[in-house]
Amino acid sequence: MNLLRASLKLMRPTQWIKNGFVFMPLIFSSRLFAVEDVLRVAGMFIMFCLVSSATYILNDYFDMEQDKVHPLKRHRPLARGDISPATALTVMGILLVVVLALAVAIGTPRSGFAVLAGYLLLHLVYSVKLKDIVIVDVLTIAAGFLLRVLAGAVVIGVGVSSWLILCTFSVAIFLALGKRRYEVMMLCEDATNHRPVLENYSVAFLDQLLQVATTSTFLFYCLYSVRSHSSAGIESEKMMFTIPFVTYGIFRYLYLIYHKEDGGSPTALLLTDPPLLLCAILWMAACIAIIYW
Repeated sequence: MNLLRASLKLMRPTQWIKNGFVFMPLIFSSRLFAVEDVLRVAGMFIMFCLVSSATYILNDYFDMEQDKVHPLKRHRPLARGDISPATALTVMGILLVVVLALAVAIGTPRSGFAVLAGYLLLHLVYSVKLKDIVIVDVLTIAAGFLLRVLAGAVVIGVGVSSWLILCTFSVAIFLALGKRRYEVMMLCEDATNHRPVLENYSVAFLDQLLQVATTSTFLFYCLYSVRSHSSAGIESEKMMFTIPFVTYGIFRYLYLIYHKEDGGSPTALLLTDPPLLLCAILWMAACIAIIYW
């Protein structure tokens, strides 16, 4: 039972909410109520959850020694010694085998295989090298979110809007920079002992980057909301009603970063901060109402 609990914790199921980005092409292409498409995207969501868990295990394996000196990450199963490295890698292998079997069973197209493989390869290179390269580490995280969106598009055979790509990329960078700022603030002098790349970041530098990311995220979404959505049957001006939710979400996240000095885990913030969670729910409800009603 202890091994099962440690294995489940190693998989970080609370992080699976990030994989919800695979549903974006389904929702914004007006195919949310097409049962076959929903099942295909749901299958991709499950596969992405398992693949992302495999990458978390791989990352924990490479960062095991650094995590031992981190005030929070030292409680992870590998860093605390709740599970052996060999067992952790075995769990990772099992997850990848299950993904492969599931992909074959549900008839995932080759492009879907390619996206999953690309995501796995990206995080392998990230764990080995890219996480130690300043700015590239943040861009790599953002690329992972783009692959999630692309995965949701290829399984239902729809194109990915350039505006959806821009919004996703800017939001991902915004969240990643907030996480980096939290790490620098919390770890202080010990930051480089945990993650060498943090030596190249300062709070002032990250604040400047956050200003750019905040502005670009807001502008990209506003431009997206007023563009023509004729392919989805949406009157362009109606999407403007979702801008207040996005504005509040951005401002609330900045408040949590700067006033509460949080932001270490965007998914944890979303799940534990009621105003932010309610904002996300209302935004999604508004989008669905505008697109389908």
